[in-house]
Amino acid sequence: MKSLFFQRQLHIILYTLGFIIAALGVFLMKSSTLGLGPWGVAAFELNRLLSPILGFFTFGLAASVHTYVMIFLIIIIKKNLKSAFVFVSVLMINGMVDLYDFVIFPSWAIADLSQAILSHAIGFIAYSFGSALLILSGLPGMVIEELTFALMKVFKIKRYALMRTIVAYFGLLLALIYGIFSGTYANSATLLTIVLGVAFGPVIHWMVRMIQQTAIGNQLRLLKQTKTLSQTPS
Repeated sequence: MKSLFFQRQLHIILYTLGFIIAALGVFLMKSSTLGLGPWGVAAFELNRLLSPILGFFTFGLAASVHTYVMIFLIIIIKKNLKSAFVFVSVLMINGMVDLYDFVIFPSWAIADLSQAILSHAIGFIAYSFGSALLILSGLPGMVIEELTFALMKVFKIKRYALMRTIVAYFGLLLALIYGIFSGTYANSATLLTIVLGVAFGPVIHWMVRMIQQTAIGNQLRLLKQTKTLSQTPS
Protein backbone atom coordinates (compact mmCIF):
# COMPACT_ATOMS: atom_id res chain seq x y z
CA MET A 1 0.00 0.00 0.00
CA LYS A 2 2.84 2.38 0.89
CA SER A 3 4.67 1.64 -2.39
CA LEU A 4 1.45 2.22 -4.36
CA PHE A 5 1.00 5.60 -2.65
CA PHE A 6 4.62 6.55 -3.43
CA GLN A 7 4.18 5.43 -7.05
CA ARG A 8 1.14 7.66 -7.52
CA GLN A 9 2.89 10.51 -5.75
CA LEU A 10 5.96 10.29 -8.01
CA HIS A 11 3.82 10.11 -11.15
CA ILE A 12 1.78 13.14 -10.08
CA ILE A 13 4.96 15.10 -9.35
CA LEU A 14 6.40 14.24 -12.78
CA TYR A 15 3.09 15.13 -14.43
CA THR A 16 2.80 18.47 -12.62
CA LEU A 17 6.38 19.48 -13.40
CA GLY A 18 5.89 18.28 -16.96
CA PHE A 19 2.94 20.47 -17.85
CA ILE A 20 4.40 23.52 -16.04
CA ILE A 21 7.75 23.22 -17.85
CA ALA A 22 6.23 22.30 -21.24
CA ALA A 23 3.84 25.28 -21.06
CA LEU A 24 6.76 27.57 -20.22
CA GLY A 25 8.55 26.24 -23.30
CA VAL A 26 5.57 27.06 -25.52
CA PHE A 27 5.37 30.57 -24.03
CA LEU A 28 9.10 31.25 -24.57
CA MET A 29 9.09 29.98 -28.16
CA LYS A 30 5.95 31.97 -28.96
CA SER A 31 7.41 35.10 -27.40
CA SER A 32 10.67 34.86 -29.36
CA THR A 33 8.74 35.36 -32.65
CA LEU A 34 11.43 33.27 -34.39
CA GLY A 35 8.96 30.53 -35.14
CA LEU A 36 6.77 27.95 -33.47
CA GLY A 37 6.32 24.30 -34.34
CA PRO A 38 3.69 23.52 -37.01
CA TRP A 39 0.82 23.09 -34.52
CA GLY A 40 1.95 26.13 -32.58
CA VAL A 41 1.75 28.15 -35.80
CA ALA A 42 -1.69 26.70 -36.49
CA ALA A 43 -2.89 27.85 -33.04
CA PHE A 44 -1.30 31.27 -33.53
CA GLU A 45 -2.98 31.73 -36.93
CA LEU A 46 -6.35 30.53 -35.62
CA ASN A 47 -6.03 33.07 -32.80
CA ARG A 48 -5.30 35.83 -35.33
CA LEU A 49 -8.31 34.76 -37.39
CA LEU A 50 -10.89 34.49 -34.60
CA SER A 51 -9.71 37.11 -32.08
CA PRO A 52 -11.07 40.09 -34.09
CA ILE A 53 -14.34 38.23 -34.65
CA LEU A 54 -14.97 36.91 -31.12
CA GLY A 55 -13.36 39.78 -29.23
CA PHE A 56 -11.46 37.57 -26.79
CA PHE A 57 -9.81 34.45 -28.17
CA THR A 58 -6.41 33.49 -26.77
CA PHE A 59 -3.53 31.39 -28.08
CA GLY A 60 -4.28 28.83 -25.39
CA LEU A 61 -7.90 28.54 -26.48
CA ALA A 62 -6.84 28.12 -30.10
CA ALA A 63 -4.43 25.35 -29.14
CA SER A 64 -7.22 23.71 -27.12
CA VAL A 65 -9.54 23.67 -30.14
CA HIS A 66 -7.01 21.69 -32.17
CA THR A 67 -6.24 19.38 -29.30
CA TYR A 68 -9.89 18.57 -28.63
CA VAL A 69 -10.35 17.65 -32.28
CA MET A 70 -7.31 15.35 -32.00
CA ILE A 71 -8.76 13.71 -28.89
CA PHE A 72 -12.07 13.17 -30.70
CA LEU A 73 -10.20 11.44 -33.53
CA ILE A 74 -8.23 9.31 -31.07
CA ILE A 75 -11.45 8.17 -29.35
CA ILE A 76 -13.02 7.28 -32.70
CA ILE A 77 -9.93 5.39 -33.90
CA LYS A 78 -9.19 3.54 -30.65
CA LYS A 79 -12.87 3.13 -29.68
CA ASN A 80 -11.72 3.71 -26.11
CA LEU A 81 -13.20 6.37 -23.83
CA LYS A 82 -10.08 6.29 -21.63
CA SER A 83 -8.46 8.60 -24.18
CA ALA A 84 -10.91 11.29 -23.12
CA PHE A 85 -9.01 11.74 -19.85
CA VAL A 86 -6.42 13.73 -21.78
CA PHE A 87 -8.95 16.61 -21.76
CA VAL A 88 -7.72 17.46 -18.27
CA SER A 89 -4.13 17.70 -19.47
CA VAL A 90 -5.12 19.92 -22.38
CA LEU A 91 -6.96 22.32 -20.11
CA MET A 92 -4.05 22.50 -17.67
CA ILE A 93 -1.23 22.87 -20.22
CA ASN A 94 -2.93 25.43 -22.47
CA GLY A 95 -4.33 27.25 -19.46
CA MET A 96 -0.79 27.45 -18.07
CA VAL A 97 0.41 29.03 -21.34
CA ASP A 98 -2.21 31.77 -20.93
CA LEU A 99 -1.21 32.16 -17.27
CA TYR A 100 2.39 32.83 -18.28
CA ASP A 101 1.20 35.18 -21.03
CA PHE A 102 -1.34 37.30 -19.16
CA VAL A 103 -0.55 36.93 -15.44
CA ILE A 104 3.02 35.86 -14.70
CA PHE A 105 4.81 37.69 -17.55
CA PRO A 106 2.27 40.25 -18.89
CA SER A 107 5.00 42.73 -19.87
CA TRP A 108 7.39 40.17 -21.34
CA ALA A 109 9.19 41.60 -24.36
CA ILE A 110 12.15 40.50 -26.49
CA ALA A 111 14.55 43.40 -27.13
CA ASP A 112 16.86 42.05 -29.83
CA LEU A 113 17.76 39.03 -31.95
CA SER A 114 20.15 37.55 -29.39
CA GLN A 115 17.42 37.54 -26.74
CA ALA A 116 14.99 36.03 -29.24
CA ILE A 117 17.41 33.20 -30.05
CA LEU A 118 18.04 32.56 -26.35
CA SER A 119 14.31 32.61 -25.57
CA HIS A 120 13.55 30.15 -28.35
CA ALA A 121 16.42 27.82 -27.47
CA ILE A 122 15.41 27.69 -23.80
CA GLY A 123 11.78 27.27 -24.84
CA PHE A 124 12.63 24.32 -27.12
CA ILE A 125 14.59 22.60 -24.35
CA ALA A 126 11.88 23.32 -21.77
CA TYR A 127 9.10 22.00 -24.01
CA SER A 128 11.04 18.85 -24.87
CA PHE A 129 12.00 18.20 -21.25
CA GLY A 130 8.47 18.87 -20.01
CA SER A 131 7.07 16.53 -22.65
CA ALA A 132 9.53 13.82 -21.58
CA LEU A 133 8.37 14.18 -17.96
CA LEU A 134 4.73 13.90 -19.06
CA ILE A 135 5.50 10.69 -20.96
CA LEU A 136 7.33 9.19 -17.97
CA SER A 137 4.51 10.15 -15.61
CA GLY A 138 2.29 7.63 -17.39
CA LEU A 139 -0.61 10.08 -17.20
CA PRO A 140 -2.38 11.50 -20.28
CA GLY A 141 -0.70 14.58 -21.69
CA MET A 142 0.88 14.12 -25.11
CA VAL A 143 -2.04 14.34 -27.50
CA ILE A 144 0.08 14.51 -30.66
CA GLU A 145 1.90 11.33 -29.62
CA GLU A 146 -1.39 9.51 -29.01
CA LEU A 147 -2.75 10.65 -32.37
CA THR A 148 0.46 9.60 -34.10
CA PHE A 149 0.29 6.06 -32.71
CA ALA A 150 -3.42 5.81 -33.53
CA LEU A 151 -2.87 6.91 -37.14
CA MET A 152 0.05 4.50 -37.51
CA LYS A 153 -2.42 1.66 -36.97
CA VAL A 154 -4.98 3.15 -39.35
CA PHE A 155 -2.53 3.69 -42.22
CA LYS A 156 -0.35 0.69 -41.28
CA ILE A 157 2.77 2.89 -41.09
CA LYS A 158 5.43 1.31 -38.89
CA ARG A 159 7.86 4.26 -38.83
CA TYR A 160 6.96 6.53 -35.92
CA ALA A 161 9.14 9.42 -37.14
CA LEU A 162 7.41 9.45 -40.54
CA MET A 163 3.90 9.46 -39.10
CA ARG A 164 4.74 12.11 -36.53
CA THR A 165 6.15 14.35 -39.26
CA ILE A 166 2.98 13.92 -41.32
CA VAL A 167 0.86 14.85 -38.28
CA ALA A 168 3.09 17.86 -37.59
CA TYR A 169 2.92 19.21 -41.12
CA PHE A 170 -0.84 18.79 -41.25
CA GLY A 171 -0.81 21.49 -38.58
CA LEU A 172 1.19 23.70 -40.93
CA LEU A 173 -1.37 23.07 -43.67
CA LEU A 174 -4.14 24.24 -41.33
CA ALA A 175 -2.10 27.35 -40.51
CA LEU A 176 -1.89 28.19 -44.21
CA ILE A 177 -5.66 27.77 -44.59
CA TYR A 178 -6.32 30.05 -41.59
CA GLY A 179 -3.83 32.54 -43.00
CA ILE A 180 -5.62 32.70 -46.33
CA PHE A 181 -8.92 33.55 -44.62
CA SER A 182 -7.37 36.10 -42.23
CA GLY A 183 -5.17 37.73 -44.86
CA THR A 184 -1.93 37.00 -42.96
CA TYR A 185 -1.03 34.09 -45.26
CA ALA A 186 0.48 32.35 -42.21
CA ASN A 187 3.43 34.74 -42.06
CA SER A 188 4.12 33.51 -38.52
CA ALA A 189 5.54 30.33 -40.07
CA THR A 190 9.29 30.40 -40.58
CA LEU A 191 12.03 28.08 -41.75
CA LEU A 192 12.42 27.13 -38.11
CA THR A 193 8.82 25.90 -38.13
CA ILE A 194 9.76 23.33 -40.76
CA VAL A 195 12.82 22.27 -38.75
CA LEU A 196 10.83 21.94 -35.53
CA GLY A 197 8.36 19.68 -37.31
CA VAL A 198 10.97 16.93 -37.42
CA ALA A 199 13.12 17.91 -34.43
CA PHE A 200 10.75 17.53 -31.48
CA GLY A 201 10.23 13.78 -31.79
CA PRO A 202 13.89 12.66 -31.67
CA VAL A 203 14.82 15.21 -28.97
CA ILE A 204 11.91 14.24 -26.70
CA HIS A 205 12.73 10.56 -27.21
CA TRP A 206 16.37 11.23 -26.30
CA MET A 207 15.37 13.13 -23.16
CA VAL A 208 13.09 10.29 -22.07
CA ARG A 209 15.99 7.86 -22.38
CA MET A 210 18.34 10.20 -20.48
CA ILE A 211 15.87 10.61 -17.60
CA GLN A 212 15.38 6.85 -17.50
CA GLN A 213 19.09 6.51 -16.74
CA THR A 214 18.86 8.80 -13.69
CA ALA A 215 17.72 8.03 -10.14
CA ILE A 216 14.18 8.99 -11.19
CA GLY A 217 14.24 6.38 -13.94
CA ASN A 218 15.56 3.76 -11.54
CA GLN A 219 12.80 4.56 -9.07
CA LEU A 220 10.15 4.30 -11.79
CA ARG A 221 11.49 0.88 -12.79
CA LEU A 222 11.49 -0.33 -9.17
CA LEU A 223 7.93 0.88 -8.69
CA LYS A 224 6.85 -0.87 -11.89
CA GLN A 225 8.50 -4.11 -10.76
CA THR A 226 6.86 -3.81 -7.34
CA LYS A 227 3.46 -3.29 -8.94
CA THR A 228 3.98 -6.31 -11.21
CA LEU A 229 4.94 -8.51 -8.27
CA SER A 230 1.97 -7.34 -6.23
CA GLN A 231 -0.36 -8.30 -9.08
CA THR A 232 1.20 -11.76 -9.49
CA PRO A 233 -0.98 -14.45 -7.87
CA SER A 234 0.78 -16.27 -5.02
